[in-house]
Amino acid sequence: MEQGNTTILILITTLTVVLLIVVIIIIFSIFQNRKVKFLFEQKETKQRFEEEIIKAQLETQEQTLQNISWELHDNVGQLLSVAKMQLNMLQPGLAENQKALVDETGQIISKSLQEIRSLSKLLNPEVVKNIGLEDAIQLEVDRFNRLNFIRATFTIEGKSSPINQKDEIILFRILQEFLSNSLKHSKTAKLNVLLTYSDINLTIKAQDFGVGFDERTIKKGSGLLNMKSRAKLINTKLKLKSEKDKGVSLTLTYPLTKENE
Repeated sequence: MEQGNTTILILITTLTVVLLIVVIIIIFSIFQNRKVKFLFEQKETKQRFEEEIIKAQLETQEQTLQNISWELHDNVGQLLSVAKMQLNMLQPGLAENQKALVDETGQIISKSLQEIRSLSKLLNPEVVKNIGLEDAIQLEVDRFNRLNFIRATFTIEGKSSPINQKDEIILFRILQEFLSNSLKHSKTAKLNVLLTYSDINLTIKAQDFGVGFDERTIKKGSGLLNMKSRAKLINTKLKLKSEKDKGVSLTLTYPLTKENE
């Protein structure tokens, strides 16, 4: 009898311990799930906050560029137009040797006016939005070629696909930043830009053939780091590769999904 009671007691004790362990495991599991959920929500909140900050910065930058575009077109452009008109008015009363100098100055003003109008278009987000990514890149490449000390090419492969207009502006600004940095720092004489459309992606590759750079020397907040922030905002993979004395390449991989159309 005593042995039976002992067996029952052992069974009850074992079941109690097992039940307690199961309860502890369930409680721990619930706690872990809540912790993971909390951390995930915290990460999402932080990511949304960072995205909103980047969006706000981009909107401010685009508004600033638009204002500069208007100033260049309406004010500086008109001043140069007036200067050219005044030169034309002076020309008839000048000696022949002076006419040649005035004529040359007039040509310089005309070229300056053309460059300012071209630049004002590329700075204005509304113009970029209206003409589209491909035409905007072509304008930028043409502008570089007019500088005469650099040769730029632009090639499109594959069938063009529609892209969200806001994303087009961001893609163009990233590329514009890269090209501008190449022009200023790479000491290159050649720039290539290639757009490749596939069924799922648009790949933009830009390459200079200059001196390259050391990624460790890039300071936080520089243009190259800003490009990465912009790319992340539109779910675009950005790859920068630099080789000393062989130049820098930029590769952007933009997903052509339904939500981006």
